[in-house]
Amino acid sequence: MLQLVAMVLASLLAAGCATEPVVAGAGDLVHIHDLVTDVDGGPLVASHTGLYRIESIDRAVLVGTERHDLMSMTRTADGRLIIGGHPDLRLEEYRVADKPPHLGLTESVDGGETWSVIGLLGEADFHALEPVDRGVLAAESTGRIWLLHDSGQLEQLGAVESRDLAVDPADQQRIVSVDFDGDLWLSVDAGFTWNLIDAPVRYVEVEWGTELFAMEETGETWSVAPDGSSWDVVAHGPGNVETFHIDSDDVWWVTSKGGAIARSDDAGTSWQDVYLPPR
Repeated sequence: MLQLVAMVLASLLAAGCATEPVVAGAGDLVHIHDLVTDVDGGPLVASHTGLYRIESIDRAVLVGTERHDLMSMTRTADGRLIIGGHPDLRLEEYRVADKPPHLGLTESVDGGETWSVIGLLGEADFHALEPVDRGVLAAESTGRIWLLHDSGQLEQLGAVESRDLAVDPADQQRIVSVDFDGDLWLSVDAGFTWNLIDAPVRYVEVEWGTELFAMEETGETWSVAPDGSSWDVVAHGPGNVETFHIDSDDVWWVTSKGGAIARSDDAGTSWQDVYLPPR
């Protein structure tokens, strides 16, 4: 009987000490720099204040306890999350003496609960990540393009300033980048050399779904021939675009300035709100 009472008390004590989830309030996300879908198909967002899971239209919950400024994020084929940006300097393991606060490339094998540095801590700030068959393409803020091999080896490729990257699934030698001025660049040799594409407007994000799509900040979405031979507006999304993502189920996701998230299940014909940040 005493043993049962002790077990109940221990259970109650553990429950009382359980950490309450951190729910984003007004303005807490600041910016959403990237989005991937979780194993259940729901969105995970890389924000200025950490990784958040969207649980409902008015509830975003911090994943884990670390609050990195996530400038980029992707999910690999084996389920790892890879991030770049600026580290949570409350944590000693991310501080490098006499080096800038750059996160390098850092991974999580448990959905973002914990993180471990792969390389370039204090050396590189990555603003675009894109998985490929050989590993992950990583675009550094200085304009260098790297390949993180599945083995963990880092290989430097060519140079182009990149806000976002898209890889042709039918020919991974062919990669499109959009720079911070909205210009598009094409590589046909897996990222070693780049040439400017003569585009009719400025874009903020690119995605390669059933074809190459480029999105303006206004939400206008174009079907693009990478050689610049054709440009057609095919959809109209939410405005003030920060992030555009097409997942493996061909669902389109858009995040807007201020933290709102919308999705489209019909290639941009119609949109539904997924998350509206509290005011």
